Amino acid sequence: MQRRLLSGNYDCSLDNRYRLAVPARLRDRFADGVVIAWWLDPCLVLVPRLEWGPLVQRTFGEMSVLDDDQRELSRFLLAGAFDQELDKQGRVLLPPELREHAGIDAQAKVVGAGDYLEVWNPDQLATRFAELRKEGVSQRAKRLASRMA
Repeated sequence: MQRRLLSGNYDCSLDNRYRLAVPARLRDRFADGVVIAWWLDPCLVLVPRLEWGPLVQRTFGEMSVLDDDQRELSRFLLAGAFDQELDKQGRVLLPPELREHAGIDAQAKVVGAGDYLEVWNPDQLATRFAELRKEGVSQRAKRLASRMA
């Protein structure tokens, strides 16, 4: 059976201890724990614990410590990854270095990205979506399709 993709977008508030409530309809995917990490864009990624390793492997392949670029990327990804459990209210703590990376303070936008969730500063995400719409979503799709051909 194929599992459903994490999708949708959600406006979330952080509490006074900088905990983010994972949207209720998505929490079941994180029952075994969560890895929250900084990501390639200025956002955070929330990945079900058991899927973090496979996601890194699938996305970046085997990264050799002998290759400078691969070692730097591996160091970046793993240094910013925090393994946590959701609390009884379905919340996850956003450590200071992660909040700083994503520019998140009191509000966040959680966006489904298939196998994981992204956590964004709402204004930054709105700007990125506006730029994409201005460029033309179909233009971007055509450009990507031509790379795959």
